[in-house]
Amino acid sequence: MELDLKKAQEFQLQFDRMEVDTIETAAKVRKFFKQDYPKLMRVAGVGNSFLKSPVITDEPKAPSFGNNLEERIVKRVYAQETLERVIEALNAIRDESKQILIAVYVDDLGAWEICERLGCEETQYRVKKRKAENEFADAFETCCPWWKDLHKYK
Repeated sequence: MELDLKKAQEFQLQFDRMEVDTIETAAKVRKFFKQDYPKLMRVAGVGNSFLKSPVITDEPKAPSFGNNLEERIVKRVYAQETLERVIEALNAIRDESKQILIAVYVDDLGAWEICERLGCEETQYRVKKRKAENEFADAFETCCPWWKDLHKYK
């Protein structure tokens, strides 16, 4: 793919003007993992271990026949693809950030357990967690262009 220099410069200028509210962005990522992610897993028909061993079939396991069958299949396919993009975004961020997000939102570990794993105090952990959530928002924005932007801009 050949880049258009003018568009690249416009992107750079736009990028410079974007000031992210890191606290609100972290809150939107928390909401995503607490509300949207579990719903995506249910719609996609995958279990809680999805991030630990990502195996998704292309076909629904038990399609029900009736009205709107095609729409339900399309929802399942988009949910599965979105979950794949969550993995892609997690793999694009720093390892420590990935470990924090999985520990919090998949393994459901408490702050003290994560602090013990990281070897840090709770205050430092909270800073690292917010940074991890913001890194995820950055990566997910480009990995999953059809999903709403998780950033909050000032």
